[in-house]
Amino acid sequence: MSNCLFCYQPLNKNEQDFHASCSKKIFGQPTAPVLPYSEADLEPLAKELLQSQTAVTGVQAKLSLHITSNHKTDIAPRFTIVGLWGGYILKPPTALYRQLPEVEDLTMHLAELAKIKTAPHSLIRLQSGNLAYITRRIDRIKKGKLAMEDMCQITERLTEDKYQGSYEQIGKAIQKHSVNPGLDLVNFFELVLFSFLTGNADMHL
Repeated sequence: MSNCLFCYQPLNKNEQDFHASCSKKIFGQPTAPVLPYSEADLEPLAKELLQSQTAVTGVQAKLSLHITSNHKTDIAPRFTIVGLWGGYILKPPTALYRQLPEVEDLTMHLAELAKIKTAPHSLIRLQSGNLAYITRRIDRIKKGKLAMEDMCQITERLTEDKYQGSYEQIGKAIQKHSVNPGLDLVNFFELVLFSFLTGNADMHL
């Protein structure tokens, strides 16, 4: 018996990769869209997006996805790779770290157990059978892009200097700008502590 890639609970005999309810939570529909790519397909596509400067920013390799539907009932919805404006971000495994998607998704599950708010996320199967990490973008709504600020903007730091800050500087920024600094500082401390305990070293500004 296999387990659901979203909730990790056992699947029924007629279910594949996702419970219908779990697929609806992450993809908005009872059947998961087809992901018609393998690692071999994704590498040249990622390089092409980087060269066109339409790739999603960050250290890890990632691709922006959009769900496309066909009006014909016998054709399942599928993911297609787009520039910056997709509703999902896909992080495939890499040659150096084959189980990185599983580690990231597990860390997100642990964060939820610790009552830390997370973006909707799941594992998803590539055509090769290997797993990739997928998350639904929370800065995208039906009307377009939802403006969000991060600590680089709040502390007036350039994006390329995002690793040069400190937890102390972030704490002072929270104290300065928050309408409820006491609660927000406690939440920030819990997030830092969780990141330390889980070995999450990519909590940049």
